[in-house]
Amino acid sequence: MTDQEIIDHIEQEKENHPVQVLCEVLEVPRSTYYQSFHKVNSTHAMENEAILERIKIIHAESKGRYGAPKIHEFLKRKASRLA
Repeated sequence: MTDQEIIDHIEQEKENHPVQVLCEVLEVPRSTYYQSFHKVNSTHAMENEAILERIKIIHAESKGRYGAPKIHEFLKRKASRLA
């Protein structure tokens, strides 16, 4: 289970059990649980998400025919036109 899955599970169960007990049983520091609410994506992470969305759109528009090499080339050409 990832940290996020554990945090989601704690969120679901916190009405039935104290957060402290859930964290102890699941071996997650309470600080990890509480810090998850203040987590902000970095600029790099947001840029990666934007590129991933663009890749998904290109793939869908090609009806699944374009693979990674062709999508990469497409993105490079588009970037050179914008520069």
